[in-house]
Amino acid sequence: MKHVEALAMLGLVVDVNTENCENQRFRKIIVKLFNGDTVSTTCYFEDEVQQSVKIIRVYIDIAKRNNAIGKLQVTEPTGMEE
Repeated sequence: MKHVEALAMLGLVVDVNTENCENQRFRKIIVKLFNGDTVSTTCYFEDEVQQSVKIIRVYIDIAKRNNAIGKLQVTEPTGMEE
């Protein structure tokens, strides 16, 4: 679950849903990324999933407010500090 939370924190997630698993009271998280791809977790206890979904939704809201969804840039260092 931490992996999909990190994707949301970086501003790469646009939507989050959950899906039932075979075992009762277990669910998995499915997130939709800015480029249309989806990422899902394995099955976790539903209380853990609910908490993680809340966290992901907060990150999505922050990214939307800052118009930052999908704008992550990786930069190279320009020089070595001595």
